[in-house]
Amino acid sequence: MDRLQQVGVQQMEDLKSVYTRDWPKYCKEYYCLDNFVDLHRRDPQLENVKVYALPDLELGLFVIVDRNQISVGFLESERSESLLREALLQLDFLGGEQFASMPKRYFKAAMDVIYAKNLKIDINSATYSLVLSNEKALQFQVEPPVGFSLKSLDVKDAKVVDDHWEWSEPGTLSFIQRQIFCNTSVGLYKDEDNELVAWCIRAQDGLLAVLQVKNSYQRRGFGALIVKEFSRLEALQGNDIITEVVPENKASLSLFQKLGFRIINQCNWLLTEAPMRER
Repeated sequence: MDRLQQVGVQQMEDLKSVYTRDWPKYCKEYYCLDNFVDLHRRDPQLENVKVYALPDLELGLFVIVDRNQISVGFLESERSESLLREALLQLDFLGGEQFASMPKRYFKAAMDVIYAKNLKIDINSATYSLVLSNEKALQFQVEPPVGFSLKSLDVKDAKVVDDHWEWSEPGTLSFIQRQIFCNTSVGLYKDEDNELVAWCIRAQDGLLAVLQVKNSYQRRGFGALIVKEFSRLEALQGNDIITEVVPENKASLSLFQKLGFRIINQCNWLLTEAPMRER
């Protein structure tokens, strides 16, 4: 097998075009690459991020290492699973890696590599992958309630976002800061004192993510308002909107489906156990 090679913005753009096939089957891979193209254009010396691909870009195979997060993609074929397995075996895994929001077609190859490298699974969580077309998103009429304003998040808001996120851990604050600086985000602010009461961001894998409404402001339709405005902003850039929801979160799943999102896949989050992990 050819060795993985590190690639730049132009090769990532070429890979993106490969993933327009059979839309929206590969929309997750497309928007993941799209995010990292934007990040590299804003910061060509992007720290702790490496994007790898095989020399034959038409295979579509890529592996993105973003600190401890691993994102992967390939076009399905008879050889694709074995190619991904062999590609991942070329990388050093020490434990503590997270295969982030990975479509189920990559699950077996990732598990094979985890076991081959004698790593242990710490978390294996399944999610539904949902998509909303930009045509539907452009139909949203968005009007904040009296006394509130919608605007993009400021980087200084990242601490509030991270403090309220159930998946917050050391290192997530820097992810949130980076994504707010580089990508679409939406916040609902109280006009009286500029308090941030609800928000979401575009995550590093292209997802509408970290959707949150502060407890004291729930049951007022603010979650739907944030999703609509985020979706509208993404649609104005020509994008469909993707997100993920754990099956147990019936309220979030119902919210997205009522707004027109449809389930297109199952994804898995795999976190390997870090060495000397504190319990």
